[in-house]
Amino acid sequence: MTASTYKLHLDVTGMGIPVTAVVTGANVHDSQLAIPMEKLTERKIHHLYSLMDSAYDAQDIRNYIEAKGRVAIIDGNKRRSEGACSLDSAQKERFKIRSTVERANSHLKDWLIGGKVYVRGIRKVSFHLMSGVVCLAAVKILQYLVVPQQDADAA
Repeated sequence: MTASTYKLHLDVTGMGIPVTAVVTGANVHDSQLAIPMEKLTERKIHHLYSLMDSAYDAQDIRNYIEAKGRVAIIDGNKRRSEGACSLDSAQKERFKIRSTVERANSHLKDWLIGGKVYVRGIRKVSFHLMSGVVCLAAVKILQYLVVPQQDADAA
């Protein structure tokens, strides 16, 4: 998600709960933050899979994830000369969860942040975007953890 000349990079759980969020300049390619975000996320949660789209199709990223004992499920970049890495059927099924981050970004843009950010400077933009991330976390925690528990208690 971009705001003016800034970009929000988001790492979410399979339920869409934000775990790691970083704001950078819009000129920073997603793949440049893959390993730093993996490091931030692994400090917070224990996860078994790292799902990424084709922008992250790089051997260094795969090597880092696999060295940590996780499974790297990264969609192959079809523009690469050596061809895209293909996913087996189990990985393709697991990769469908990847759309969760797209929905999280969409939820942020459509409901929590809006299409435009009317502040300038990295600190103000970061505050604006991170406020939306905190709200998204609250919504997802309520949606998946609190409300189902209340429904179970009522039954």
